[in-house]
Amino acid sequence: MTELKTDRLIIRNFTPDDWKDLQEIIIDKEASEYAIYDHQFPTSEEEVKGITEWFSTGDNFLSVYEKTENKVIGYVSLNGESDKVRDLGYCIHSAYQGKGYATEACVALIHYAFNTLNVERITSGTANLNYPSCKLLNKLGFCKVSEGVASFRTDAEGKPIEFIGSSFILEKEAWMKKGHYTS
Repeated sequence: MTELKTDRLIIRNFTPDDWKDLQEIIIDKEASEYAIYDHQFPTSEEEVKGITEWFSTGDNFLSVYEKTENKVIGYVSLNGESDKVRDLGYCIHSAYQGKGYATEACVALIHYAFNTLNVERITSGTANLNYPSCKLLNKLGFCKVSEGVASFRTDAEGKPIEFIGSSFILEKEAWMKKGHYTS
């Protein structure tokens, strides 16, 4: 069980009872202009209950719980490529974007990855046109390492929706040198 606390958030394992909040987050995500740059998530009650159950079984997907609102407002993920390399993902409901929640949650998760899990490198990726995501990764200290064409969805005719995406890396040594929340 993982639980990380920040000033405004608790980053914790999902529980099956979180399904309604997660459904709101997924429906909001799927309505976003940036949805085409990611895998499609199902939105029905039964499917979201299944996703929530799956998220609750491990430490790869963690809920971002806002203390004042008493509500899950997003999720972060730290999927394992190996014990030393993990991939960072994040999604915050649009009603809570632009308020520093994604930064706060990601900083706590990165700190946990480097200082508790002893990860050496964190990777991430996003579409170049997903400006908020690119801005967040840069703010966190990630370095862009490559760029390429990607596709996760198809259009109404079944043709791939292609976009230019970038891969990013954050090395533990660089994070520690910059003094990012090392306590």
